[in-house]
Formats: sequence, C-alpha cells, structure tokens
Amino acid sequence: MSDRKFRTAVVLAGLLALLPIIPASAAMAPSQPAVPALETLPTDVLLSRGVASLNARDYARARSHFRVLAQRDNPAAETLLGTMTAKGQGAAKDDAIAAAWFLRAARRGYAPAQLALADAFARGRGVPQDTSRARTLAKAAASQGVPGAAQLASRLGPERYAMLTGGRP
Repeated sequence: MSDRKFRTAVVLAGLLALLPIIPASAAMAPSQPAVPALETLPTDVLLSRGVASLNARDYARARSHFRVLAQRDNPAAETLLGTMTAKGQGAAKDDAIAAAWFLRAARRGYAPAQLALADAFARGRGVPQDTSRARTLAKAAASQGVPGAAQLASRLGPERYAMLTGGRP
C-alpha cells in the first residue's frame, strides 16, 4: 500500500471512529437561516404571506398566519378564517364557527365581515335566520362601499321580510 493510500485510510478510520460522538445537529446540512416565529412578524407581512398561502391552497399555513393575526384582533384575518371555515379549507366545514369569526370582525365595523355575516343571517347558515339583522348588516357594509352589499340589502327589503316572517314584526 502506498504511503498516500495509507494516510487516507488512517484519516477515514479516524473520522469513522468519531461518528458516534458527533451530535446529530452537527451532522445536518450547512446551517440554515433561522425562521422567525410567526408571532414576531409584522402584521402586513403575516397578512400577505397568509393570502399567498391561501392562493397556493396551502390552507394549513394560511390558517396559521391568520390565527396569529386574529390574536391581534385583525378583522381581515378573522374574516378570512371565517371564509375558510365556511368552505372547509384547512379544517372541517362549520357554518357556526365561520359565523363567529365574521361576528368578531363585524363588531369592529369591518365591512367585508358585515356582508359575510349578513349573508349568514339571510340564509340561516351557522346562525338563526334573521332577515332584519341581515338587512341591517348589509346596509352597514353598503355604506362602506362593499360590492354586493346594497344588492343584498335591497333583496332583504320589507317585502322579503314579510314573506319570510309571515307578516310578523
């Protein structure tokens, strides 16, 4: 065996002998940059990443971003969580939980949530059907310029209310 081959064999044997004492973390790929915890990210970054995940149909990731934002009382994230829950995206479809998310955001005056909650009340999805409440919410959303809100409010006018309630006030 040549001197060079002998030295190579000795070095390899030495390295193999060290394997059991090298921690597993040291044997990993070159160090990767630390991923910041979601809770530390700014609201606008979380929202844009959540929407990007939603558009990519990565519902679990989108939900995780929106949940952090909901803990910060972000009405856009609450509305998106409601929409995802109503559609069964990333969790079981549940109209009552969806309506609860819409209600949280609507109470802060968030117009898209007001329209979503108005629709839930109009259809009785996740909440008892209540045309009067649906119309009030739709009007509130319409006053903020949400597309479709004025149409829903007009469809829920007094005639529709009378038809749904049998004329009872």
